[in-house]
Amino acid sequence: MIIALVVIAVVLCLNVLVQQKFIRTYTYTELEYRGYSAQDVCEITVKHSYLNRLLSYNEWRIAVEFEEEPDILFWFTYRDDQIVFQGVSSEPMLDKESVLDYSKRFRNGTLLDE
Repeated sequence: MIIALVVIAVVLCLNVLVQQKFIRTYTYTELEYRGYSAQDVCEITVKHSYLNRLLSYNEWRIAVEFEEEPDILFWFTYRDDQIVFQGVSSEPMLDKESVLDYSKRFRNGTLLDE
């Protein structure tokens, strides 16, 4: 019984690691489709949660930080085999107009055009 649980845990961990690599690559592809190159990206963080899946939340959360926009995270999720843009956040929190402006510029592909 213990061996079976260990094997299941290892398989689940390996699945998450493989999926993270796939989703990171797919995120770069999605960003290129929107007009951003890999050189524009500072960091992509992919997080997974089985608990979120059980609670019907987004299982995969993706945070993208651009070189020219430090400390501003562009959030995505991976669901139904697609990368879906969710919104913008930062620390300290941006005001509503700035969030809407960043979101609009990102979607239009003009975020880094300044």
